[in-house]
Amino acid sequence: MEIWEELKKNKESGARRLVDEYGNRLLGAALALCENSQDAEDLVFRTLEQAVKKIHQFNPEYSFFNWLYTILRNFRKMDLRKKRLLLPVGSTEDLPEIPANSFTDVITGTSDDTIEDGLRALSETLREVIVLRYYYDKTLAEIASLLNIPEGTVKSRLYNAHKSLYKFLTLKRGSHHE
Repeated sequence: MEIWEELKKNKESGARRLVDEYGNRLLGAALALCENSQDAEDLVFRTLEQAVKKIHQFNPEYSFFNWLYTILRNFRKMDLRKKRLLLPVGSTEDLPEIPANSFTDVITGTSDDTIEDGLRALSETLREVIVLRYYYDKTLAEIASLLNIPEGTVKSRLYNAHKSLYKFLTLKRGSHHE
Protein backbone atom coordinates (compact mmCIF):
# COMPACT_ATOMS: atom_id res chain seq x y z
CA MET A 1 0.00 0.00 0.00
CA GLU A 2 1.32 3.43 -0.90
CA ILE A 3 1.98 5.78 2.00
CA TRP A 4 -0.65 8.29 0.87
CA GLU A 5 -3.24 5.50 0.78
CA GLU A 6 -2.31 4.43 4.30
CA LEU A 7 -2.56 8.02 5.53
CA LYS A 8 -6.08 8.27 4.13
CA LYS A 9 -7.06 4.93 5.65
CA ASN A 10 -5.35 5.17 9.05
CA LYS A 11 -3.80 8.52 10.00
CA GLU A 12 -1.93 7.16 13.02
CA SER A 13 -0.06 4.31 11.33
CA GLY A 14 0.31 6.40 8.15
CA ALA A 15 1.88 9.24 10.15
CA ARG A 16 4.39 6.85 11.76
CA ARG A 17 5.31 5.50 8.34
CA LEU A 18 5.55 9.04 6.95
CA VAL A 19 8.07 10.00 9.64
CA ASP A 20 10.04 6.78 9.15
CA GLU A 21 10.22 7.03 5.36
CA TYR A 22 10.50 10.79 4.80
CA GLY A 23 11.58 12.40 8.07
CA ASN A 24 15.34 12.26 7.44
CA ARG A 25 15.09 13.36 3.79
CA LEU A 26 12.94 16.33 4.78
CA LEU A 27 15.29 17.19 7.63
CA GLY A 28 18.21 17.25 5.20
CA ALA A 29 16.32 19.62 2.94
CA ALA A 30 15.24 21.77 5.90
CA LEU A 31 18.80 21.99 7.26
CA ALA A 32 19.91 23.31 3.89
CA LEU A 33 17.24 26.00 3.98
CA CYS A 34 17.43 27.04 7.64
CA GLU A 35 20.14 28.73 9.66
CA ASN A 36 19.95 26.28 12.57
CA SER A 37 18.81 22.77 13.39
CA GLN A 38 16.01 23.88 15.72
CA ASP A 39 14.32 25.86 12.93
CA ALA A 40 14.87 22.93 10.54
CA GLU A 41 13.30 20.43 12.93
CA ASP A 42 10.33 22.74 13.48
CA LEU A 43 9.93 23.12 9.73
CA VAL A 44 9.92 19.34 9.24
CA PHE A 45 7.40 18.84 12.05
CA ARG A 46 5.02 21.41 10.56
CA THR A 47 5.49 19.88 7.09
CA LEU A 48 4.66 16.38 8.28
CA GLU A 49 1.70 17.63 10.30
CA GLN A 50 0.35 19.53 7.29
CA ALA A 51 0.86 16.50 5.02
CA VAL A 52 -1.24 14.36 7.34
CA LYS A 53 -3.98 17.01 7.50
CA LYS A 54 -3.99 17.68 3.75
CA ILE A 55 -3.36 14.16 2.40
CA HIS A 56 -6.65 14.32 0.49
CA GLN A 57 -5.06 17.07 -1.66
CA PHE A 58 -2.18 14.87 -2.82
CA ASN A 59 -2.39 13.86 -6.48
CA PRO A 60 -0.90 10.34 -6.91
CA GLU A 61 0.14 11.19 -10.48
CA TYR A 62 2.98 13.23 -8.98
CA SER A 63 5.96 12.48 -6.76
CA PHE A 64 5.08 12.21 -3.08
CA PHE A 65 8.44 13.66 -2.00
CA ASN A 66 8.00 16.63 -4.33
CA TRP A 67 4.59 17.29 -2.74
CA LEU A 68 6.15 17.14 0.74
CA TYR A 69 9.03 19.36 -0.35
CA THR A 70 6.59 21.94 -1.72
CA ILE A 71 4.83 22.05 1.66
CA LEU A 72 8.19 22.44 3.43
CA ARG A 73 9.27 25.19 1.06
CA ASN A 74 6.00 27.08 1.46
CA PHE A 75 6.33 27.01 5.25
CA ARG A 76 9.89 28.32 4.90
CA LYS A 77 8.71 31.17 2.68
CA MET A 78 6.01 32.06 5.21
CA ASP A 79 8.60 32.06 8.02
CA LEU A 80 10.85 34.40 6.05
CA ARG A 81 7.96 36.73 5.29
CA LYS A 82 7.00 36.83 8.96
CA LYS A 83 10.54 37.77 9.90
CA ARG A 84 10.61 40.24 7.01
CA LEU A 85 13.87 38.63 6.07
CA LEU A 86 14.88 38.94 2.46
CA LEU A 87 17.89 36.94 1.35
CA PRO A 88 19.44 38.70 -1.67
CA VAL A 89 21.01 36.61 -4.37
CA GLY A 90 23.93 39.03 -4.45
CA SER A 91 26.18 40.04 -7.27
CA THR A 92 28.42 37.47 -8.87
CA GLU A 93 30.09 39.90 -11.28
CA ASP A 94 33.30 40.08 -9.24
CA LEU A 95 33.67 36.32 -8.89
CA PRO A 96 36.46 34.60 -10.78
CA GLU A 97 35.70 32.36 -13.73
CA ILE A 98 35.81 28.68 -12.87
CA PRO A 99 38.62 26.87 -14.68
CA ALA A 100 37.51 23.65 -16.40
CA ASN A 101 37.34 20.64 -14.06
CA SER A 102 38.64 22.72 -11.14
CA PHE A 103 35.31 22.78 -9.32
CA THR A 104 35.27 18.98 -9.13
CA ASP A 105 38.88 18.99 -7.93
CA VAL A 106 38.12 21.52 -5.19
CA ILE A 107 35.03 19.62 -4.02
CA THR A 108 36.88 16.30 -4.02
CA GLY A 109 39.63 17.61 -1.78
CA THR A 110 37.33 19.37 0.69
CA SER A 111 35.86 18.16 3.98
CA ASP A 112 32.09 17.77 4.34
CA ASP A 113 32.06 20.43 7.09
CA THR A 114 33.74 22.96 4.79
CA ILE A 115 31.31 22.15 1.99
CA GLU A 116 28.41 22.65 4.42
CA ASP A 117 29.92 26.02 5.43
CA GLY A 118 30.09 26.91 1.75
CA LEU A 119 26.45 25.97 1.24
CA ARG A 120 25.41 28.07 4.24
CA ALA A 121 27.29 31.03 2.76
CA LEU A 122 25.08 30.88 -0.36
CA SER A 123 21.81 32.74 -0.60
CA GLU A 124 18.78 30.54 -0.03
CA THR A 125 17.88 30.63 -3.74
CA LEU A 126 21.28 29.32 -4.78
CA ARG A 127 21.56 26.84 -1.91
CA GLU A 128 18.17 25.37 -2.75
CA VAL A 129 19.04 24.47 -6.36
CA ILE A 130 22.34 22.91 -5.26
CA VAL A 131 20.61 20.78 -2.62
CA LEU A 132 17.88 19.64 -5.00
CA ARG A 133 20.35 18.87 -7.78
CA TYR A 134 23.13 17.13 -5.88
CA TYR A 135 21.61 15.92 -2.62
CA TYR A 136 18.26 14.81 -4.05
CA ASP A 137 19.48 14.07 -7.59
CA LYS A 138 16.68 16.08 -9.23
CA THR A 139 16.91 16.91 -12.92
CA LEU A 140 16.87 20.52 -14.12
CA ALA A 141 13.27 20.03 -15.31
CA GLU A 142 12.21 18.62 -11.93
CA ILE A 143 13.84 21.51 -10.08
CA ALA A 144 12.18 24.02 -12.39
CA SER A 145 8.81 22.38 -11.76
CA LEU A 146 9.31 22.20 -7.98
CA LEU A 147 10.37 25.84 -7.72
CA ASN A 148 7.95 27.05 -10.38
CA ILE A 149 10.70 28.79 -12.35
CA PRO A 150 12.00 28.39 -15.92
CA GLU A 151 14.66 25.75 -16.55
CA GLY A 152 17.02 28.51 -17.73
CA THR A 153 16.74 30.15 -14.32
CA VAL A 154 17.68 26.84 -12.68
CA LYS A 155 20.76 26.64 -14.93
CA SER A 156 21.70 30.22 -14.10
CA ARG A 157 21.31 29.65 -10.37
CA LEU A 158 23.38 26.46 -10.54
CA TYR A 159 26.10 28.30 -12.44
CA ASN A 160 26.14 31.16 -9.92
CA ALA A 161 26.09 28.70 -7.01
CA HIS A 162 29.06 26.83 -8.50
CA LYS A 163 30.99 30.08 -8.93
CA SER A 164 30.24 31.18 -5.37
CA LEU A 165 31.10 27.78 -3.90
CA TYR A 166 34.29 27.63 -5.94
CA LYS A 167 35.37 31.03 -4.62
CA PHE A 168 34.46 30.12 -1.02
CA LEU A 169 36.19 26.73 -1.12
CA THR A 170 39.36 27.99 -2.80
CA LEU A 171 39.61 30.83 -0.26
CA LYS A 172 39.11 28.32 2.57
CA ARG A 173 41.68 25.98 1.06
CA GLY A 174 44.14 28.87 0.67
CA SER A 175 43.73 29.95 4.29
CA HIS A 176 44.46 26.40 5.49
CA HIS A 177 47.68 26.17 3.49
CA GLU A 178 49.25 29.33 4.91
